[in-house]
This record gives sequence, structure tokens and C-alpha cells, in this order.
Amino acid sequence: MAEAARRDTVRRWRPRAALLGGLVGGCLWGLLVLAGGTPQGRSLEALALDGAYLLRATGARPADILVVAVDEPSFQEIGLPGPWPRRLHANLRERLGRAGARAVILDMVFAEPSTPADDAALAAALAGGAPAVLAAALETVDDPAFSRLVRIDPLPLFAGAAAGVGLAVLTPDPDGVVRRFATHQSGLPTLAGTAAGLLSPDGRVPEAAGLIDYPGPPRTMDTVSYAAVIDPDHPLPDSRIAGRLVVVGRAMAASAAPLGQADTFPTPFTRQTGQPAFGPEIHAAILATLMHGGPGREPPRGTALAWLGLLLPVCGGGVFCLRPVAAAATAVGLAGGLCGLAAGLFVWRFFWLPPALVSVGLLAAGAAATLYRGLVESREKRFLARAFSRYLSPVVVRDLVRRPERLELGGEEAEVTVLFSDLAGFTSFSETLAPRELIAVLNAWFTPATDSILAAGGTLDKFIGDAVMAFWGAPLAEPRHAAKALEAALTMAGIMETVSAGLSARGLPRLAARFGLHAGLAVVGNVGSRERFNYTILGDTVNLASRLESLNKQYGTTILVSAAVMAAAGEGFPAREVDLVRVKGRAAAVAVFEPLGPPGAPLPAYAAPYAAALADYRARRFEAALAGFAAVDAARGEDGDGPARVLAARCRRYLAAPPPADWDGVFVPGEK
Repeated sequence: MAEAARRDTVRRWRPRAALLGGLVGGCLWGLLVLAGGTPQGRSLEALALDGAYLLRATGARPADILVVAVDEPSFQEIGLPGPWPRRLHANLRERLGRAGARAVILDMVFAEPSTPADDAALAAALAGGAPAVLAAALETVDDPAFSRLVRIDPLPLFAGAAAGVGLAVLTPDPDGVVRRFATHQSGLPTLAGTAAGLLSPDGRVPEAAGLIDYPGPPRTMDTVSYAAVIDPDHPLPDSRIAGRLVVVGRAMAASAAPLGQADTFPTPFTRQTGQPAFGPEIHAAILATLMHGGPGREPPRGTALAWLGLLLPVCGGGVFCLRPVAAAATAVGLAGGLCGLAAGLFVWRFFWLPPALVSVGLLAAGAAATLYRGLVESREKRFLARAFSRYLSPVVVRDLVRRPERLELGGEEAEVTVLFSDLAGFTSFSETLAPRELIAVLNAWFTPATDSILAAGGTLDKFIGDAVMAFWGAPLAEPRHAAKALEAALTMAGIMETVSAGLSARGLPRLAARFGLHAGLAVVGNVGSRERFNYTILGDTVNLASRLESLNKQYGTTILVSAAVMAAAGEGFPAREVDLVRVKGRAAAVAVFEPLGPPGAPLPAYAAPYAAALADYRARRFEAALAGFAAVDAARGEDGDGPARVLAARCRRYLAAPPPADWDGVFVPGEK
């Protein structure tokens, strides 16, 4: 009977889960369609494509293409500043023709006349031998009233002598990386397209566009120095030239000569190697792509969106029917399989199926399914502690020396007080400083804060960005762990005032620190692998201390502690109860207190009226509570009282819309 009931339950919830998963998948599809048009979405897909290029690259140089580089060694060898006399280019062209070059593609724009003799020599060289292709350029002319493209052609003398003219333009993606090409730009043939057309049987420029089939990272193409080709004493062997397509162009990382700025562009390999490619290399790669196999293909955007719109709802419905671990594993497997499929298609078929956003959608569906199934099954939450630091108090060091067995993995349960501290508004603050200045500011806070923790007998567990975590009561038992932790928090709050005043004196924004403390049982010990581990603390006590630190943002307070801390610290600390809160991850409500001074200090005058207003609030006397909280807020002066202001706002909401009859006065952070 029990098994039959279980099967019946499964039959009832699975259709609902599948429907919910399909709806989630549909919503994810809509979000990813929007994300695909953002710079971040395009960047993610570009990153995946660059990774696929790394897998496809063979590093094999195309045997029929040679790049002749106008490089720094050529300038040193020739000994002339740029632009070089055109008789040099004529000599190069003749030398390449004598050596048996199949075609010569000059990535140079000869738009201005030089000396008549040099121009005549170059024209004669272009007219003889293997076909020569010259470059034209497009320049943008901007005016307040208009913007237009201007084509810059070679002189008619050269254009008439050459076999063809093509635009020497490259089309980077929005991130500046050259991954794609087309044989026509603005209705005109490109340099590589013109060269391919001359070599085709029908002599027509092919209509092609797509991904460039780079053979490898920059400098993969067979490249020789310009000066080495025309060297009269030690010329380049004809065997390096014969039967090959020769691309000639500038390949200089930087130049102070009048040649202008460096003709370099990022490629899909630049992210890994740090090297951009020279323009002639890219033109050579495009020419190789046209001559061997053609450009890489991509599905039309509409097809990709339709495929995505079908895949995500189906997969979402499927994973929502699985258990949490299985749902997560399935989503990861699907995303990994999709990435593997995309990589395989790109490597072996040169077809690019963009996987990044779809994989993100699959992982998001898996995460949503895992959360959903975890809630359905009411499974216990698992906490994973990550150690970011090895800073321990001298007490811990002495204890480990005395008891070396503590270096073994494992832990023990102890009664402790945990302190979490975080800097308010640090993210926006950090945007105004250089990294070196930011580290100096953090050190100015961390150093005295750490000294205060250690002086109070605490153990500094870790730094997490601008946050500090410490605890008292372990590894050595400490009866006054709560009192010492509370004293340390009050001292650190005073130190922050001094640090903040120093920042203001330097013209920087002020900083404020928030603190959360909770006392209770926790597991303290070494966590990690046998080779690398951290001495840390785990358990619900740690989690609640962190939640209390975050609650300061709700109430505008600096220090919030649990009732357990106040009870363990003793009656010497003046404090007021702020609220009754049910934090995320806990079913029971927690009484939250704000310390109001060091031990023995008198209770401030506003504490009693606040307590009376809080009693009215919990008794549903919201008008009286509102008046009490407003009076406390006004009595605190210009800055007011954060908790009173927050509770007064709640009273106004409850006066407008009373809470339900079973309202217990407990506040749940995040509720409206």
C-alpha cells in the first residue's frame, strides 16, 4: 500500500513539475534572447568561439601561401625611411616573378605619385609576370553635417598594370577581434576576394562570407622579411617562392616612421598568446580560407532562436522531474555535451553552433530544478565552508604546537561566539581608487581590527574581500567568549571611526563597518584535503552571525547581536532589543539586540521609550507604537534612530493593512 501511495504521489507531482519546468525554460529562453543582444552576451559567445578556434588550430602553414613582411629588420637592412622608393617594390615584384610566384598580392595603397622613374618602374613590374593584385582603401570622412565613406584607389597607372584591385579592409567584431570576413565590402571586392577570383576557373570574385579558418595563432603563416627577398648577396631560395601566393604588407608592431600606425588586429588566439596579428597575415589567412574549404558557417539567428526556444522548455520540463543531484548532474551534462558538440562541429566541420548562452540557460534550468526539488523534498541544506586565509591567533599556534594531532583532518564541537564584520558601501568606494590605494585603505582597517581581535583572545578565521570573520571559545575553551567578542566589536567600531576620519582628511569618502555576533555550538577544526586544509569553524552559529551582520543594513545599525550573546556576556553591557527576526535558513525566530556601550556604561535615555514602543508594536497597538518610535527617532537628533525609523514604517503599513490574525510580530528579512 505504501509503495502504491508513493507511486501515486509521483504520478501526481511529475506532470506539475514538468509543466513548471517548461514554463521556467520558456522564461529562460526569453531572457537569453534579450541577453544575446547585449555586449555581455556577445562577449560570452565570442569567448566560446575563441576557445573553439584553439581546438581547431593545427599550426600547419598553408603550403601555397607566403607572407613577405615589411618589418623592422627590413628597415634596418635597407637603411631607408618609409615610404620606400617604389623601385624597391618593383625589384621585389620582379624577384618574386622570376622565382615563380603564382600571384602577388600587395597590401599597399599606391594612391599618390612619387618620382616618374620609380612609378614607371613599378608599373612595368606590375604588368609582367604572375598576376598582381593591388590594394584600395576605404576611409570615413566625418563632418558635423554628414559622414561618408571615401574609396582610395591606386593611381590609374598602377591599377591598369595590375591584374586586379581589392579593398584592403578587415571587419572586426564588436569586441575588436577579427573572426569573420566577406569577399565584398560596400559592394566592392576585397583584396583576398579579388586574388581568389583571379585564380578561379571563371575569373569571378566568389561570393563568400563567414568565419576565417586561421591555421593557428599569429606568426603561424610562413613569413619572410622583405629585405631577405631582395637581398642581392643572399637571396631567399626560389623554392620558398615558386608556385605560391605571395602576400606583401606591413608587419611592424610599432613604427615611428611616416608609415603610420601599426597594422595589427586581435585574432581569436590573442586572448591566449597576447599577440595581435599583422594585416597581411590576416589577408593571407582569408585567402587560404577561400582556397581551401571555404569560410566557417553559422546558423541564421532566427534558426538559432527557434532551436533555443524548443530546447530549453523541453530540457526544463525534464530536469524538474528529477531529484536534486540528478537534476544538477543532468543540466551540467547537457551543457557540457552541448559545448562538446559545438566544439566537435567546429573542429571537424567548421560549423559554429553558439553554445554559451544555451549552456547558461541549461545550467540555470538545472539550478532552478535543484532548488525546486530541494524544497519539495524538504531536504536539509548543506553548508560548504571555504577557507580563504591562514591567519590564526597565537593561541591557536601554541595549541597546535602542544597538540600536533590537531593537524589531522576533522573537528570537534565547541561553545563559541562568532563575529562577522563587513564594510558598508565598499563596492562603490573601491571604484574611486586605484588598486594600490585600495589595498592601502584595507590594510589601514585590517591591521588595527586584527590587533583588536587577537588582543581580545580571538581567532582570526579569514578575510573575505573587505569582510572579517573571527571567533572566540576555540581551540581553547573560554568561559567569557561572548563578553570578549562583544568588547572586540565595540573596540573595532571605535577604530573604524578613526580610520574613517583619516580618509575624510585625505579627501576620500567615509567608511563604516557593520558587525554581527552570535553564540552557540559549532564544529571547529581542520577542513580540506590531507595535503591542504584550513583551521576554521562550521555550523548554524556561523551562519546566523553572518545573517546578523547583514541585518545592520535593514536597521541602520553598526552592531547587532543575538540574545544568546547578551545572555552569555552578562548584564554589564547596556543594550536594547531591536526586533524579533526569522532569518533565512532558520525556522525559529531570533531576538536581535544592539549593544549601546562598554560594560558598566549607563543605558541611554532613548532605550526605555524604544522598549515601550516595541511592546506596543508586538501587542498590535500600532498607533501607540508609531508615536513611540517617532518620538525616539526625533530624540536622536539630525541623524535620527535607524531601528525606530524602520519599525515606524512598519506600523504605518500595518495601520493601512493590518497583519493576519496569526501574526506573531516576527520580521522576515526580504518580505515586503
